[in-house]
Amino acid sequence: MKSDVSSIQRNQTRKVSYTEVALLAVILLIATKFCTLPSVLAGITGSKAIWAVLILSVIELTILFFSVKTAKCGGLLALPMKRALKVPLLLLFLAFFALKLAAFTREISTYFALSLFENIPVLPVMILLLVSCSLIARKGYMAIGRLAEIFLWLFVFVLLFVLIFTRTEGDFFNALAMFSPDLSGLGKGVFCGLAWFGDGAMLSFLDLRGETRFSPHARGIEPPPAESKAKRRIAFAAAFLSVLLVVIFFAVFTSSYGDAAKMTDYAFIKLSAFKANTDELGSADWPVIILWSILSCLYVALLLLSGAECLNGLRRTPQKKKSPISFSLLGGAAIPFALFFLDEEGDYSDFMTRVMCVITLVAALAAIGVGVYSLIRARQGGSRENEN
Repeated sequence: MKSDVSSIQRNQTRKVSYTEVALLAVILLIATKFCTLPSVLAGITGSKAIWAVLILSVIELTILFFSVKTAKCGGLLALPMKRALKVPLLLLFLAFFALKLAAFTREISTYFALSLFENIPVLPVMILLLVSCSLIARKGYMAIGRLAEIFLWLFVFVLLFVLIFTRTEGDFFNALAMFSPDLSGLGKGVFCGLAWFGDGAMLSFLDLRGETRFSPHARGIEPPPAESKAKRRIAFAAAFLSVLLVVIFFAVFTSSYGDAAKMTDYAFIKLSAFKANTDELGSADWPVIILWSILSCLYVALLLLSGAECLNGLRRTPQKKKSPISFSLLGGAAIPFALFFLDEEGDYSDFMTRVMCVITLVAALAAIGVGVYSLIRARQGGSRENEN
């Protein structure tokens, strides 16, 4: 009987690859950090916003590291854990993903409604966004990873376009205050800024055990050291690039707007239109808007999918196929919550800096704790195999 690699690929379920995980990690780190967060951090920490976001990025990388360790063991749903412990964990992550979904859907829908479509109602935009992202989420993590690979070239194009054809009007002397010894507000900025981070916990629900199933090593042969090194390089490059982009953006944002930074929402998009040569070459706002919209939709799809995984894990007998009911429940809960509790800009900021930051801290600690548990289980399994 024929048993080559192609037959193995046909017979086994396609899993998310490490390259796709690295791209998803980049999206998680940059998709939501360029919107409202810059003005919030600038209002709390002033010129020290760049140091606050650097500390937060290191925290995010730590969460990503332990979440990937959980994914290598099959994800949170596959871990051998007592139901009395797993159910509270799933409820915690469900609340975290659902609240993040409501907050960010409100944020991006408000921008579309007020800036792109000239004051149309926010509710229809939210409904269309959630429906379209639910269709993407139903295809699973692999589909979102593939979309991230496809739009990688758009990301590179937009980045080069902005660097080559535009120049900032800002004065980089505005950013020199970041080196002053005054650290007032830095701790509060890190704590409040947590609300926009913690997204790495979504990777805890991935299943990376089958990543080698569609390779020549699908029959149980260990991959060569060169392949393991390549995966580490991909992960390191993705993490380094995403953190570097966030830090550089905050430096350019501070130098461009100075004291007005704390009053500038949607900084990622506005900064691209704030150029000295707009009349001659045009601004870079539309390429940036398109890129940010795509990244945001993928991010919303990840939130929907992760929340659906939590709902599925709460069942006694988890289903393999993604049910549309889970996405309807998450979207149906996000819309009224956002409309009633996040209706005004002040309500949104208060919710993120007083409530969401606390929930994110608890979810981040839970994700790290599950990752440590996964490492212990993996080492115990490895030691038993060596004994046998």
